[in-house]
Amino acid sequence: MVLTAPFAAVFGLLMIATTASAHPHKATGHAKAALSARSGNTCGDAIARRAEGIASARRRHLHSRMLEDDSPLARRGLESRAKYPEIQNTSCVLAPDTVVGPYFVDGELYRRDVTEGEPGVPLYLDIGVLDMDTCEPLENAFIDMWHCNASGTYSGYTGINPDTVEAYDGECVTVRADGTTDDTTFLRGFTKTDASGIAEFLSIFPGYYSSRTTHIHITVHVNGTISEDGTNTLASSSIQHVGQLFFEEDLINQVYELDNYNAHLSTLDRVLNDEDSVYVDGNTGGYSAVITTELLGDTLADGLIGYITVTVNTTNIVDMSNTNPVGVIPTVSLAEGAEASASAVDACEGL
Repeated sequence: MVLTAPFAAVFGLLMIATTASAHPHKATGHAKAALSARSGNTCGDAIARRAEGIASARRRHLHSRMLEDDSPLARRGLESRAKYPEIQNTSCVLAPDTVVGPYFVDGELYRRDVTEGEPGVPLYLDIGVLDMDTCEPLENAFIDMWHCNASGTYSGYTGINPDTVEAYDGECVTVRADGTTDDTTFLRGFTKTDASGIAEFLSIFPGYYSSRTTHIHITVHVNGTISEDGTNTLASSSIQHVGQLFFEEDLINQVYELDNYNAHLSTLDRVLNDEDSVYVDGNTGGYSAVITTELLGDTLADGLIGYITVTVNTTNIVDMSNTNPVGVIPTVSLAEGAEASASAVDACEGL
């Protein structure tokens, strides 16, 4: 199975644009075949069964995870981990817009806990948003966040090999017309800033994939509304900022020595921060796109608390019409009960 032509071609250009002198990749993969859309997939039933199995497991897990969790992160509780109740960096430097990347989707879940059981180092990420015009905290701004899991895979694109950026060979994988391969939703979601301009996500420290350093994607919407169809997706919204957030090299290296991350190092060398042009672009004009972190518990494995301030121009409108490699923005097809399950986890967290 191969990628559709628009997706593969544009992704290839994106990889060239975001890499200066990347390490040689250890995974050789296969030579790229002729790129074309594929229809009439005979694996449809198998894929449907697998998707339903994933959805069922996800619902069960989300419903019970926080009730059973006895990790240092859960024991600490919301109040004791709330290190950043106010904007920490008020220098009011405009955050540069960067590329949205090929893995953006619309219709994500309104939630703060986006983990869905993905293994990795827990990460509480607090994002403070400032209004560029007033340099005051921006209340009720929606932040959309997504990143890959510990092995470099994005939800919605689990059929894409992070080491080759092609569909897995020998697997029952269909690359759809919008570039996605499935309707999984792990490590994706959006939430709203509070009166102090702070929004918090519970996630994991991200992995990495071909030709990119470790990063987290965000978009900021200052005029968003929640849909009224019961799915609680983000509706009637323009985007004022598209950004990518990064981590210090020393921290990345320490995390990737741990389980759930270290196996990937044997198949793909990571691109370093200063080798990634998106990292360079995101850290221009006096702005730092590097997340400040500290330990949540006694060790790195116990988790991290991260913070970053994002200053946005509230009158800016980002044109997203040509940002996706296949020319359309994929939309998540949420599993039955997904929103209720996500809300239940947030409620257990006290969020």
